[in-house]
Amino acid sequence: MSERALIIRNDRYWIEQSVSTDMIRRVCRLTRDFAVTAELLGITIREAEAACEGWAKKPAMDGYKVPDRKKAWRRRDLIILGQMWNRGAQADEIAKTLKRSRSSVSGKRRSLGLPARIQVSREQAMAHHCALRKSALESAPDQILTWAQASVLTQQERRGRTWAVRACRYQVTVSSSPNSDKIRWNEAANIECAHRYFALQNHHIIADDFLLTSNSVRSHASLEECIPDSRRKRLAYFVAEDALDYIRTRNIFRRPCNILDDASFWTNSSLRRISRRARNSRKLRGIVDTYDLAA
Repeated sequence: MSERALIIRNDRYWIEQSVSTDMIRRVCRLTRDFAVTAELLGITIREAEAACEGWAKKPAMDGYKVPDRKKAWRRRDLIILGQMWNRGAQADEIAKTLKRSRSSVSGKRRSLGLPARIQVSREQAMAHHCALRKSALESAPDQILTWAQASVLTQQERRGRTWAVRACRYQVTVSSSPNSDKIRWNEAANIECAHRYFALQNHHIIADDFLLTSNSVRSHASLEECIPDSRRKRLAYFVAEDALDYIRTRNIFRRPCNILDDASFWTNSSLRRISRRARNSRKLRGIVDTYDLAA
């Protein structure tokens, strides 16, 4: 319970229920899809696979099959349900997004066995908040903090720490520099952020999941050249398959910059070799000009 997030809505408080092995196995039995199970429970695919190791009654994980009936829940619906529920959305908000009734959403959540939320008093919520802070502050400096732990720390307290990004099928982390608020982006985090932009997720939600400011996320996406459209939708969820479809249909790929190390960028041009980051750098302006002349 000490690593479960605190949800605050309209002066009411809930604490997420811990995900157990039995809960993971139940969802796996119903979905037969590790990726969908991970999205529904807010865990990684590796955690879902580990929970099923040595399980004598493990079903064939051959992917989620949509039932042949009217208004059946599609794979995409389950992903949205899981993501929004794990971010603290209420059943009526999820129902509006999925264009279903509130009772349908609540019934599906219960039938899948998704973790319920424990409503607590203000005093209990503050005690849980303090317990989260204590566990985060007392952890070893090289330990990866959970999103729940990192979310209760201040920006300065997260300096020099590494924490997990929320709502990722695979474990993705970001780190803060020890002596400043500068974020150290690794390649997995770069790709995760880009995919969320390609899937048209709201940048405010991306910022919440990465525990960064929205300006920081937008600036990084601009440097990575992964902002797909000037008029962005405001989606409250992220479907990885949407990002892959966007990349495939527009022939977008990730390319390393020929001048600046660690400055890979997204493009659909086979001729481009220099990133926008290198072109905007005053220190590299002469090198860029020389490269352009040689080309």
